[in-house]
Amino acid sequence: MDVYESLQEKLNTHPLGAPKRGEFLEILRLLFTPEEAELALHLPFTPQRVSEIAAAIDRSVEEVIRLCERMADKTLIYAYETRTKNERMYMLFPTAPGLFEFPIMKNAVNPGSLADVDFEHLNELWWQYHENGWGMEMGNSPTPMARVIPVQQAIPTTLRVFPYEEAAHYIRTSKYIGLSACPCRVSQQKCDNPIDICMPLGYSAKYLAERGAARLISQEEGMQVLQRAEDAGLVHCCSNTRDKIDYICNCCPCCCGILGVVTRLQGAISRPESNFYATIQIENCTGCGICIDRCPMKAITVDDVAVIDQSLCIGCGLCVSGCDFEATLLARKEKSVEPPADIRVMLSRMAAEKGRAEVFLANLKAK
Repeated sequence: MDVYESLQEKLNTHPLGAPKRGEFLEILRLLFTPEEAELALHLPFTPQRVSEIAAAIDRSVEEVIRLCERMADKTLIYAYETRTKNERMYMLFPTAPGLFEFPIMKNAVNPGSLADVDFEHLNELWWQYHENGWGMEMGNSPTPMARVIPVQQAIPTTLRVFPYEEAAHYIRTSKYIGLSACPCRVSQQKCDNPIDICMPLGYSAKYLAERGAARLISQEEGMQVLQRAEDAGLVHCCSNTRDKIDYICNCCPCCCGILGVVTRLQGAISRPESNFYATIQIENCTGCGICIDRCPMKAITVDDVAVIDQSLCIGCGLCVSGCDFEATLLARKEKSVEPPADIRVMLSRMAAEKGRAEVFLANLKAK
């Protein structure tokens, strides 16, 4: 077994998975040098001090920093420096969010910065891999990796809305807000929707800005990005966590890897959705069909008036915000689902559901 096969096996212990396919092994060879891949084998899935990593694998701190900084500049691993002890921390990214998105984002924001990577070939490989098992793997647990945040103005003011159901709440409360290119549309190129509309949040945004894969923006610009996404008919998707989120993607059904699990693949256990569903006010409906074009899930048909297939609706609210006749509105589901508190809780839950809790836990420390 070569180092890339070993790295694939390690990545496949993560809840988001990395099924063994020829495409993925080739992706790893494009992204990692053999020397980098060898070190990546020993990096944890949570940030750890470089001194601890070096001690665990019996290498010098200087050598580990040299290779980790090189991989961090390629956006393959997370890196930051502690404020108190001025010590570097490193973490291996999973397939997503991470190895798929971040190099593509960096190349889009700073073309040629990863000159050794053939991005045309890389993009093709990632989407072959998505359709050949990885997409289904991401949706293969009852706890989804992402959820939908409905368009704010689509929710009636009479309904109680929790902070975690408002995209604006996360814009207002994030210490850092980033803006970058949508990696799915950059790589797929199947539509003309906006590209510069992907928003990493918190320390993810800080890291990506430092490594040239995003730029930091203000809260005001963040709100403008949300409006641009709504105007374009894009779905707000975010990490399926409550207290804080790592990103807001603005997704289309034709290119998006998250929505694509539902729109292009069949049989996924979970899907991104909100705690709401769309309904039709028949007395107001003119049968104009605008909602058909706005619905990313093809859940709406018109027979004199609009009809919504609730089994397909994800509660994004785009049909509501696009209707000039107030014929559609969002209603709260009878049983709302509260997201996992944070990323650790979400990943632990997914790992247990996939029967890999023990191996995932073992990879939370360098070894």
